[in-house]
Amino acid sequence: MKKLVLSFIGAGLLFASNSNNFNGYSYFTIGVENFQYTEKFIYTFTNAYSVGNKTYLPGQSVAVKSKINVTSPVYMSGGIVRFSPKWDLSMDFISTLKPNQTTEKWIDRGEGNTITTNYATIMSNSMRFLLQYKLTNQHRVAFGFNYVLNTFKRYNDPDAQTTELVEETSASAMIDLGYWFESNTAGKGFRIKYSIVGGYPIYQNVKNTKAPDLTFNKAKGYNVDTSFYLGYSFYKGLELGLYAGYSYMYRDGDTKNYKNQKVIWPTNITRVARGGLQITWNFK
Repeated sequence: MKKLVLSFIGAGLLFASNSNNFNGYSYFTIGVENFQYTEKFIYTFTNAYSVGNKTYLPGQSVAVKSKINVTSPVYMSGGIVRFSPKWDLSMDFISTLKPNQTTEKWIDRGEGNTITTNYATIMSNSMRFLLQYKLTNQHRVAFGFNYVLNTFKRYNDPDAQTTELVEETSASAMIDLGYWFESNTAGKGFRIKYSIVGGYPIYQNVKNTKAPDLTFNKAKGYNVDTSFYLGYSFYKGLELGLYAGYSYMYRDGDTKNYKNQKVIWPTNITRVARGGLQITWNFK
């Protein structure tokens, strides 16, 4: 909710800036996002456990991969403020509107068996600020800051009285560097925008309700984000178009001791594909 409010504030600031003769624009996008989230870890069975014809013995350790795949509605806003002939500042805000429920499967990487299935939801909020140095008005070098907050909820049968809810929040801050192509804003006609940005994490904060006093802060991994936009200006200063984007986030795992037990934050990969209908407006 806080990120959603920040998004509206950011869009308002852009509107105010552009109305003061800045040659920039603001945008608003409604669409969908598909999350594919995987974790890899070693799981040790406490008790004997049978799946099909396979029986796992107490103390047996197994290489496990968890998988989540879910699609939810998403909201995006932001824009560009033009500071000078050589410098622009872009701002982008993304929020999951309503996370849909899906299932998470724990799969034995050796046998291929599904060990267990959980219900799960994923919600993501992010904000990115990029300074753009214009080699030309179309070709730019972009560098800046990106903050992503993901919230994962896992629970068993929601109709059962013994439902256990586990919530994990992962906050990540990154330094970004990339390439941005921005075609000229047309009075009428088509406009194309493309970007590819790589990020290196400088801050990581992960907390889980199963170990509330424990924080994982190992910032090791990388991000790659790419996006494409095609719009048509059917009226001067007002544009309608289609947006598509893809994000890849890799994070190394970490292990810590908690109440005389080892607790693992698994190595994980988050893939997000987004698309939607975008309205862009600009003022000169």
